[in-house]
Amino acid sequence: MARIRIEDIQAEIAPDNWKLLSDTYENLDKELVFECNEGHKVYAPWKTIRQKRECPICKQNFKKLNDLTIIQKPKDKKRVLALDQATHISGWSIFDDEDLIKFGLYETTLKETEERINEVKNWLINMALNWKPDYIYIEDIQLQQHSKKNIEEPDNVVGVTTYKILAQLQGVLIDTVYELKIPFRVVSPSTWRAHFKINGKTKADKKKSAQLKVKEWYDVSVTNDEADAVCIGRYGADRTKISNEIVEWGE
Repeated sequence: MARIRIEDIQAEIAPDNWKLLSDTYENLDKELVFECNEGHKVYAPWKTIRQKRECPICKQNFKKLNDLTIIQKPKDKKRVLALDQATHISGWSIFDDEDLIKFGLYETTLKETEERINEVKNWLINMALNWKPDYIYIEDIQLQQHSKKNIEEPDNVVGVTTYKILAQLQGVLIDTVYELKIPFRVVSPSTWRAHFKINGKTKADKKKSAQLKVKEWYDVSVTNDEADAVCIGRYGADRTKISNEIVEWGE
């Protein structure tokens, strides 16, 4: 059996964007120092890493913020629930003042628009009753017209049909939150992006920029829907902290 070399390990983990920092290898059980794809140092034997590339820091950070265990709201903090705007997969986040405590995705596989909207409404009611937010921030919808510049970039265009569905959903969500008597704001993407200086030529560029912001802030890698929701929630937390004012209904 051929002896394992440092070069062999490097070549095997390179496709996963991992690096081997140790310069000597003795055997499968000897601890080595790796760098995960997020830049954390991982101390583990090759026997473990060759079976599964797992970083304890990445795992801990993501588990802490992504599990659905309900956390009781502290009495001295204001809780914000933020929602990304979508009808199939929607990102959400929860902040206690400036602290991000949870984020995740809500997905519905129902085919009919009315069924999906009703399911999202029921999900929001449960989120509100379980997490008891003081404020809810809902991302606004935008209709982007086709042009010679963006017609070649479908990801940068929201068509009329999609816009109508999102408008229907937004109306239901606003009415639901109003009936729950929870103060809320509808926030345009341009507003929260400008707040954090998130730029980009296309919608995809802006979403990637938001993902990088979340990585910078919380050292977790998230989907673009989760990233938007986290940014919206952080915007809401910042606004509440800076202004120290009661959020007006739907302002």
